[in-house]
Amino acid sequence: MMRVVLLSLCVLAAMAPQVALAQSYQKYNDGLVSVTARKVLDQDQLIAFDVCAQLMRQENVGPLQVRLNLWGASGGFVKQLSSVLSPELSTPVCQRITLPPDVRNLGRWEIARFHFLREQTPHRAGRLNNAG
Repeated sequence: MMRVVLLSLCVLAAMAPQVALAQSYQKYNDGLVSVTARKVLDQDQLIAFDVCAQLMRQENVGPLQVRLNLWGASGGFVKQLSSVLSPELSTPVCQRITLPPDVRNLGRWEIARFHFLREQTPHRAGRLNNAG
């Protein structure tokens, strides 16, 4: 019995850094664009997200909107953040979104979706997006 408990603790200790990394960094690729988001602390020790996008092949595309969903520590949905980037083929284009002050006790987050917009849209990072 003691061996099982010890083995379980060793497995949990080995997996803990990977679980923490999974919640601080996410990457998705749909074949046309690669999108990454990383949770960081900015200079003022506030939580922020570095959102980056890069084209994977040469295409004539418009701006890319990336949405992040945020959940509270209790598991309830809190807010959706949005960022608009113009990805390039040669290098990732990044933007930092600071967590709004009204969001407290952030439990988890995820890249909710990303899609290309048809026309040029002004930057709206960090605002609540009311469109479903």
